[in-house]
Amino acid sequence: MSKLSYLARVMSGVRLKKMNQMIDVVHDKCGQNKVKTFFDMCWCGARYGAGYYDYVMFGFYNMNGRQRDTYLTRVRNKKVIDHMNDLSYSDEFDDKLRFNQRFAKYLGRKTLNGETATLTEFTDFIAGQEAIFAKINHGDCGRGVNKLYVKDYESPAVMLDYIRRNQLVVLEQVLPQHPDMARLHPSSVNTMRILTDLVDGEVHVAYISVKMGRGDGYCDNSGQGGVLCRVDPETGKIISPATDDYFNVYDRHPDTGVEFVGYQLPMVPEAIALAKEAAHEIPQVAHVGWDMAITPTGPAIIEGNDFPGTDLCQLAPFYPEKEGLWPYYKKLLHW
Repeated sequence: MSKLSYLARVMSGVRLKKMNQMIDVVHDKCGQNKVKTFFDMCWCGARYGAGYYDYVMFGFYNMNGRQRDTYLTRVRNKKVIDHMNDLSYSDEFDDKLRFNQRFAKYLGRKTLNGETATLTEFTDFIAGQEAIFAKINHGDCGRGVNKLYVKDYESPAVMLDYIRRNQLVVLEQVLPQHPDMARLHPSSVNTMRILTDLVDGEVHVAYISVKMGRGDGYCDNSGQGGVLCRVDPETGKIISPATDDYFNVYDRHPDTGVEFVGYQLPMVPEAIALAKEAAHEIPQVAHVGWDMAITPTGPAIIEGNDFPGTDLCQLAPFYPEKEGLWPYYKKLLHW
């Protein structure tokens, strides 16, 4: 699909109500005239391939043209994915049951297909477990993830019946967290998003973000209320404040009070090494965002994303220097 045809499809799908909400966000943040913002959003869509959500989350309202042109926008991201990923292999990532089987050695935990497992297999799977994660097979952004406590069910048979009736067929044992990851937010499995690009047999790391839950949530996804920060791949330290899906900014975790900037994450070199190893498994999919948990004994992959978005890596609070990832990809791909 050409850039123009994809852009036309994007523009035809514009939801005016959502666009108006983003215009209101810009007005609240900087006082910019709403009519000016509308036309500026349209210009950025035509010139840089930026959607209205791109415009707000990257902070385009507070940038000049040179700065805007450094960002990996929605249309540019699609160009990268079309170039690097063979979509005929998408099910290796999107089908969670298939992914868990293909990448079993990287997961650090037992998994089970709740659709095909026998009652004996399921009973053995939950033996000694306080809880398990049960997911729908093709969920994203933390949707369809349930934490089921064994004590809440009369028997393994009743629990398995509930799982099947609700199509929660992707079953995974709960990973213990490294204390330094749990300190950020103990009730969620907090993860690093490590974006790898496999080019000419060499794996490059585009960025690392860390995702944390909020409140009583057990998911770290910002779409489920979580927050995220930018991480320095060289030092493993958090180097930005956090933000959420509502463009709020936090210097400290709102629940645990942990100060973000300067916080040392554990085992980052080991996590990078594991992501780079996994990146070679399916070379036809060369651009992957790996969600990586850190256990007391080492990193473990939660999932791989073959269509990683641009929101986890270029949010305005992450880049006060106002330079995005587009120059990185132009250099990497010789564009």
